Amino acid sequence: MTRMLGRRGAMQAAAGAGVAALAGRGALAADVTLAVWTGYPELVPWYQAMAAEYGKAKGTKVTILSTSLREHEQKLAAAVPTGTGPDIFDVGQILGITFIEAGLVKPNPPAVEALLKGGAYRASSVGQFNTDGKTYGVPMLFSTPAMFWNKAFFKEAGIDGPPKTFQDKMVAAKKLTKFDATGKMTRSGMSLRLSGQGSGIAEKFRFILEPAGGTLIVPNGKGKFHQGYDNEAGRNALKYYVDAVQTDKVDDPKVQHDAAAFVAGNTAMLMREAWVIGEIKEKNPTLDYGVAPIPAWGTGPHKTLLQHNGLWVNAKSKNLDVAYDFQVFLCSKEASVKLTQMSGWVAARSDVDWSPLLKEIPQYKEFVSPDAGVQFYPEPVMAAWNEIESRLADKLPGAYIDPNMLDPAKLAAFIKAAAAQTDQILKQNDLYGL
Repeated sequence: MTRMLGRRGAMQAAAGAGVAALAGRGALAADVTLAVWTGYPELVPWYQAMAAEYGKAKGTKVTILSTSLREHEQKLAAAVPTGTGPDIFDVGQILGITFIEAGLVKPNPPAVEALLKGGAYRASSVGQFNTDGKTYGVPMLFSTPAMFWNKAFFKEAGIDGPPKTFQDKMVAAKKLTKFDATGKMTRSGMSLRLSGQGSGIAEKFRFILEPAGGTLIVPNGKGKFHQGYDNEAGRNALKYYVDAVQTDKVDDPKVQHDAAAFVAGNTAMLMREAWVIGEIKEKNPTLDYGVAPIPAWGTGPHKTLLQHNGLWVNAKSKNLDVAYDFQVFLCSKEASVKLTQMSGWVAARSDVDWSPLLKEIPQYKEFVSPDAGVQFYPEPVMAAWNEIESRLADKLPGAYIDPNMLDPAKLAAFIKAAAAQTDQILKQNDLYGL
C-alpha cells in the first residue's frame, strides 16, 4: 500500500493539464497556503504526498487537519458558514448537499467541470454530483461495501467458500462462532453494526434491507418520496439482526466489532468497504482472507450501496483559484491510483487501470471490478437524508437486543413506528408524496 507509484514529471504534467483555465497564476499560487480537512486519518499520508508534489510544482504550501469522521463533520458544520473553515474538505455526498444548498459550495468552474464530464467518471457518478442542472464538487472515492471472509476459519469449519445468500450466511456463522467454557463468545460468526453514533448504523441496516427487497425511501417520480420499509422486507431485515444476536447467537454487542475484529481474527465475516484491505496489510499481513459480494436475499440479486465521498472547495475560501487547481490535481489519474494504494479506499475515477493492483492484491476485485450481476443502490442526494438515517440509527441498537423483538407483532410495530418517523421527516422537509 505504501509503494510510491507517481513519477514526479507525470504528476507535474497532471497538475498543469488540469488547470489550463488558470494559467498565469503560478506566482500567486506560490504565495498561498491551503488548508485541507479530512475525516479519514488513513488519507493523511496520501494528502501529504500530494501536497509535497504540488508544492514542488507550484510552490503552494498545504496544511492538513485530520479528525474522526464525526468530529470532522461537526467542525465543518461550525466553521464553514463562518468563513473559518478549510479551503478544501472531503465529505460524503450525504453532507455535501447541505453545503451546496446553503451556498457554501459554488457550482464548479470550467476546469473542474471539464474534469468531471470529460470521461474520467461513470455517468452515475457525474449524476450524483449534479444538483438542479449544475455540478458541484468532484467524486473522490467510493464507499461501497463487500463481504470479507476468513478463509482459514471457513476451512476449519468445513465450509466450501463464502455464502451467496444471507440465509446461507447465518448457517455458516453458526458453525464459525466460538465460545469458551463459560459460554462467553470468543469469536463471532459475523460482525454486524450493533452500536455506534450517527447515520452509519442505519446505513449498515440497509446492507440487509435492500437485498431483502426494501428501501428507506421510495421516489414517486415527481420529486417526492415516502418510506419503503414498513413491509415484509423491513421486518425481515430487523429480524435478521435480532436472530443474529438473540436467537442464533452469532454476534454479541459485548465482543470486538468492525474492522478491528476482522483484522485481529475475532470475527469470521464482515460487510465493509475497501479500506479494510489497507488495515489488514498494515496490521495483519498474513491474514488468509477473501472478499465476496454482499450476499443476496434468497433467490434475489446481489445488491450493494453506491456511495461517494466528494472533494469540495469552500465557497468562502480566500484562495478559490488555487483551491480549485489543487482539487483537480488531487483527482488526477496518477493521484487516484496512489490514493487507493496508500489508503485502501477505491478512487472514484473509472478510467484507471487497476490490473497492477489486482495482481498484487486480488481481494480488490469486488471493489474495482465487481461482477456484472451486482446491482448498486445509490445514496439519495437530499439534505434530509442524514436526519432520516440518523433518527433511525438512534432506535436500531436498542431493538437488536430487546427481547420484545422476538415477538413478531412487536417487531412489526417497531418497524411501523420507525417508518412513520421517516415519513414525518419527509413531510417536514416538503419531500413527502405517494
